[in-house]
Amino acid sequence: MKLEGTTVNVLALLCEGVDRLEGSGLPSARHDAERLLASLLETTRLALYLERDRLVAPETAEAYQALIERRAGREPLQYLLAEDEFCGLSLMVRPGVFIPRPETELLVERILASLPPVTGRERWGVDLGTGTGCIALALCHHRSDLRIVAVDRSRDAALLARENTERLGLTDRVEIREGDLWEPVQDLRGRLELVVSNPPYIARELLQELPGEVLDYEPTLALDGGHGGTECHERVIREAPFFLAPGGLLAMEIGAGQAERLTAALAAAGAFVEIASVPDLLGIPRVLTARRI
Repeated sequence: MKLEGTTVNVLALLCEGVDRLEGSGLPSARHDAERLLASLLETTRLALYLERDRLVAPETAEAYQALIERRAGREPLQYLLAEDEFCGLSLMVRPGVFIPRPETELLVERILASLPPVTGRERWGVDLGTGTGCIALALCHHRSDLRIVAVDRSRDAALLARENTERLGLTDRVEIREGDLWEPVQDLRGRLELVVSNPPYIARELLQELPGEVLDYEPTLALDGGHGGTECHERVIREAPFFLAPGGLLAMEIGAGQAERLTAALAAAGAFVEIASVPDLLGIPRVLTARRI
């Protein structure tokens, strides 16, 4: 893919990008090539074909070539685009912060379906391990009565979550705090109607088996769930009874093969009822919920 300062049209440039990504073995070659070019040209993927003869300036073509090469090297598409969509919201993403996953939308959907109807009274919640802020922001976008304190121990994540909160105009209902799990929210003990967490859940012993696109680029802090992958979940479960008000909802995203162990941990805590798991599209239990007695 050599441009050498020439002016090319959209279709020719796109075809070169697709060919390069297919040659690198990327299954999503056409989709990714389209997304990258559409982003650079500030247009849509459909418009690339409607405007196939549009000429592209050499500097733009060279910028596209550089992005294609980075994607061929398996740098995540979301980092290259500097944005991602989650529950219909456009979020900024950047290296050093975990990229939101589509399966996490199931966690948001389950919570929205489980909360009582809006009454005008404020309901307080926490989001432990917020990353980009995606869960807290999606919940508050859809529920006008929610106020959520979102926590992350990564400074990069906390800064990005604040930027996303400001971008979406939700600073009056989403507060970002930096710290480790429960430590920054001690003032909310006994006051919460919702505790939500999508903590790291890859077993430490399996980290090296992750695809390079994940292991080489996304933060280990957001992946490493300790031995068995459930260490963070267990910390959440141990402390949640002291923070949730009676009837409050606990909702967590979990990894494959973890539902039985964590269901047992919730039952053993002696503080929860209505313990249930929700499968994802592949039938894998992905969301675990329970209510405080």
